[in-house]
Amino acid sequence: MDRKIFFSLLTFSFLLFLFYVIYTMLQPFLVPLLWAIIIGVSTFPLYRRVLNSIHNRETLAASIITPIVVLLIVLPIVAMIFLLSKEAALLYNLFEASSASGRLSLESIQRHPFIESILERIAPVVPSLDIDLNSYFLPFMKKIASYLLSYSTEIIKNFFAVFLKIVLMVIALFFIYRDGERFFGEMMSIIPLRENDKNILVDTIKRVMSAVMYGIFMTCLLQGVLGGLGFMIFGLPSPILFGAMMAVAALIPVVGTSLIWLPGALYLIFQGEMLYGVLLIAWGVLIVSSIDNLIRPFFISGKAKLPILIIVLGVLGGLFSFGFIGIVTGPIILALFLDLFNIYKKQFIAGRRVTPAGSSHPR
Repeated sequence: MDRKIFFSLLTFSFLLFLFYVIYTMLQPFLVPLLWAIIIGVSTFPLYRRVLNSIHNRETLAASIITPIVVLLIVLPIVAMIFLLSKEAALLYNLFEASSASGRLSLESIQRHPFIESILERIAPVVPSLDIDLNSYFLPFMKKIASYLLSYSTEIIKNFFAVFLKIVLMVIALFFIYRDGERFFGEMMSIIPLRENDKNILVDTIKRVMSAVMYGIFMTCLLQGVLGGLGFMIFGLPSPILFGAMMAVAALIPVVGTSLIWLPGALYLIFQGEMLYGVLLIAWGVLIVSSIDNLIRPFFISGKAKLPILIIVLGVLGGLFSFGFIGIVTGPIILALFLDLFNIYKKQFIAGRRVTPAGSSHPR
């Protein structure tokens, strides 16, 4: 073997080993570091304005913008986690009490005038409704509440670890503002692509991240707030918890938030609150769901410049594969794949000459 090839392979193997060791060390902190990058890139225009207003003093600008972002984004999320843990406990106790008292039994629902009239009409078609609500519905809802309770209490139990990750994210955010552009430029300089192709990839990352943060996150957050407000107005329990559940359900195409507010409206109807139940359905259809149709297409189609199917597949696939951080990273990965595919097609396929059969190459 040639000595140069041997030393090249040895150096490459050593670099792979170092990358593995670095990944092993940083793996527990990758999620907060990724969130710092996402928040930093999304709010970088704001940092740029502050930087220009104080005559390009980078350290001072980063010191100003970092606590502002922490107050506006990080602390509200932490407070929401504690509120959700409290409401999850209350909801679990509510289902326990409802199951014990029989207030949500199948018999009580069947005696409701609205339900009774429906059952009378379908009675000739359906011989019997052999369904035990206490055996199916309540245990299912208790499992959901129990899962949320255990998840939120686990965060509280590991408060020190969560606090350490938040501190690390804030520190990383400061350096992303101050040194992010230089570091990103160094990383892009080693990518073996033409400068124009590199700019395409950078532009794609910025566009998709902005579209996801505003078109997905902000829309889902707004739907969750409006849905929780509807639960609070019409007297349903745990509006913050169900609002958070609606924010997550808003990611699901077609049905979306109706997975949460429709059962809430039916619950009100079953309890004899017919007017409140109908009003909650109207609130869900006209206010909560319509916001999604108005805001999300505007941000996604205007900024991402990607088919809505790619965004949805990226969000859902990333969520199931990487967790909550995948909501942002999933669409970015798909968008970068499409860009790299187009670059490859443009450079290596479109420019390739096809020689007709039977002809010879010119000498």
